[in-house]
Amino acid sequence: MNKIINLVICVCIVSFLCACEGKRDKFLQWDKTFKEIKELQSTPLLKDELILGRPGAFKYIDSSLFIYDDLGDSLFMLIDLKDQNRIYRFGQKGQGGDEFLQPFTFGFLNPDSLLGIYDLFQRKLRVINTKQVKRGKEKYPVLREDSLGSIGLYATCCGNYLGKGFYENNMFSLTGDQMGRKFFFEYPYQNSRERSIPNYVRGMAYQGVLCSNLSLDRFVFAIDEAPIFMLFAVNDSSIVKTYEWIGGYPEYRVEETENSSSAPLSADNISSFINVYATNRYIYLLYSGKTFRKDRTKAFQGSVIYRLTWEGTPVDKLLLDYPSINICVSPDDEMLYSMADKGEIEIVQYILRH
Repeated sequence: MNKIINLVICVCIVSFLCACEGKRDKFLQWDKTFKEIKELQSTPLLKDELILGRPGAFKYIDSSLFIYDDLGDSLFMLIDLKDQNRIYRFGQKGQGGDEFLQPFTFGFLNPDSLLGIYDLFQRKLRVINTKQVKRGKEKYPVLREDSLGSIGLYATCCGNYLGKGFYENNMFSLTGDQMGRKFFFEYPYQNSRERSIPNYVRGMAYQGVLCSNLSLDRFVFAIDEAPIFMLFAVNDSSIVKTYEWIGGYPEYRVEETENSSSAPLSADNISSFINVYATNRYIYLLYSGKTFRKDRTKAFQGSVIYRLTWEGTPVDKLLLDYPSINICVSPDDEMLYSMADKGEIEIVQYILRH
């Protein structure tokens, strides 16, 4: 009997290892489709040291670099690339009319001098006008209020708003004064067992970064803890999935009580697309490939960027000389900017050649 039990255990272990290896193989096969590999060499952006506390969002807007830093004296920073990299600091935390409680998602608006910031606690999408910031005016009007409990809200080209959240049965919402509200898609699942997990709980394991192009008609959603990304097109009444690539699934457990639900992730998950940026022409996926158990906070950095088209076609693989926690790209795809880990976080720049 003991021999049979041991044999069953061995078979289960081998099957598990083969399954994990199979998932890794799928990613490696996808990686090989990027035939062109470019090694990029950075140059510092600023002459003087820029002290950052805990930088987060990083956007190219109005010929400037926008940075969110929730440990700074000011929440936001703007580096004007056309004015000798002049730095503006602005935005305060608080409950006042033009203050922020918890800036959470950051999206493009039209024109390109506007940025939409969704405050998770206030449930409001506010507007930052960089031209006014440069004139010393700090007014952040509310563009849209959310009543769905979304964790992100983004403007689209059609005058409606794409929301991302842990909704009961869906991943995205689309709301607007003319259309009301509609819901689309559910979070990924590996099999029928995982699909039986409530969507709003499963979504906690499939968190990631959502980013639009500059025209606000296409979105990319990339998962943090699994090699998954999806491409979407938006029109005046619906969200359409145009491409999806799944190279594996995250490991997690479900914890539910009468008052709360959660989906703690395994520390052995391979951190995948830790950040994503998009222009009208390309998508840039910043890849880690590390695990939190082995690499700790280094798992939230990456030295590889996969560049692809909005049809999901591989363009090239970009290798950075320093690991990055976040990236942004100029609208013409000529310059890439990185929050590089050089012992301290430093803003560096790369020239991109097609």
